[in-house]
Amino acid sequence: MKTILQGPKIIILLFTVMLFFSCTKRYECDNERPTHGNVIFTFVHQVNGGSLKFDTMLYRTAIGNNYMVNDLQYFVSRVSLRTAKGKWVSIKTDNGIHYTDASDNNSCTWWVNDILPVTSYDSISFLFGLDEEQNTSNRFTNPPESDMFWPDMMGGGYHYMKMDLKWKNDSMTQSLPFNFHIGIGQVYIGNSVNPDSIIGFVQNYFKVSLPCNFEITPGNYQQIMLQMNIEKWFDGRKSFNFASYPNGMMQNQEAMFYACLNGRNVFSLVTAK
Repeated sequence: MKTILQGPKIIILLFTVMLFFSCTKRYECDNERPTHGNVIFTFVHQVNGGSLKFDTMLYRTAIGNNYMVNDLQYFVSRVSLRTAKGKWVSIKTDNGIHYTDASDNNSCTWWVNDILPVTSYDSISFLFGLDEEQNTSNRFTNPPESDMFWPDMMGGGYHYMKMDLKWKNDSMTQSLPFNFHIGIGQVYIGNSVNPDSIIGFVQNYFKVSLPCNFEITPGNYQQIMLQMNIEKWFDGRKSFNFASYPNGMMQNQEAMFYACLNGRNVFSLVTAK
């Protein structure tokens, strides 16, 4: 004997079926909630507490050199975050390398797509520049990164940083250009500075470690601001005098050594809330 559902009975049955599938779907969605988060690195550039302004003779070093910044580009690499439990998590996006041009807002933001554990973090570390494994000639085939090339005869690979300046002291009537460039250094025989007298190379990249206090939450991006305090390149552990290096830095390992010595304290970190 067939049972025929009519009227209210049909409505109740349909409601029960819909409720079942609705609950099942909600259960599936709950199980699919994100269990990881991401970070956005923003690179900002300041001089003496104010935003960097290009092409204007506004700044002065502690030893009395006035200067302006015309261009600023650089690489950071081997970026890692340390959890509050002491585990280091390496950034893999873009092979862990980021190029920044301080005059290009797009390059000053790095969206990291790594799946990062949801937890608290207490430290960030990175290399300023590129290490021996990463710093190989022709690694970058397209500008702007490819424009950072370092001459092969001087060690090859790429500039860690190009900061083009003009400077003058109080006794000068005209400003002079100065290329504050950092990359692989050279060791020369005696006082001869030419390719034929190179007997060795110096890797000038250095590690920066900064304390932090932030938490990555499920499905969200945590913004982290890395601030370069440009005056510290010149007023750090060693007062940097442009006049001491009239031929620039690229073939002067002493100049690059002092620049890197100061550079270890150039960055500070601000965590956006």
